[in-house]
Amino acid sequence: MLKLLFSFLCTALFTIASFAQARSAFIKFKDAQRPSVIYEFAFPEKTVEKAVDDKMEKLGYKGKQSKSFVVYNGVTLSELGNQPLDMYFKFDGRRENTTVYLMLSKGNENFISESDDASTIDNAKSFIQTLTTGIEAYDLEQQIAKQENDFKKAEKRYQKLVNDADDLQKSKIKIEGKIEENLKDQKDQQAEIEKQRQIFETLKSKRKA
Repeated sequence: MLKLLFSFLCTALFTIASFAQARSAFIKFKDAQRPSVIYEFAFPEKTVEKAVDDKMEKLGYKGKQSKSFVVYNGVTLSELGNQPLDMYFKFDGRRENTTVYLMLSKGNENFISESDDASTIDNAKSFIQTLTTGIEAYDLEQQIAKQENDFKKAEKRYQKLVNDADDLQKSKIKIEGKIEENLKDQKDQQAEIEKQRQIFETLKSKRKA
């Protein structure tokens, strides 16, 4: 049992360590294995993809879909060496974690490998890791926006309850007034019944045997 637990812990630690740093990997693109860098983020796929797109858009680049990749063409970033590159991102979500693959091309799908240009690949590894800060900030803003929306909904619900209470109070006053009026009408009707009973008895007494 202890041996099994030790083995599990070693595997878990190895897995964590393997994603502690960005690394090189090959990924399939158009029926061929292409060089890329890979990194895992502890956020859902939708959050990571939107955060990356938001960052790139702020830098002045708009992505387009190509197969299962989002491509940003002609990107010039000092973090990558100031040479124009096409950036190919792929997002692969698993529950609350997302693996991001980044391929770099000098144009015409001429993808850079570690053996071709180790310096650019090292820059790409550093770059993909720095995305964490932007993703965390984006995720926080999404949480804030959601919480603000929930807060406003709660306020709106409370105000509706207050308005309903006012309407109910007005209805209560009307009902109480009707009840009071009804009780008065009952009393008047009882007097009318007694009056009619006496007339009835008087008329009956006038019968001849």
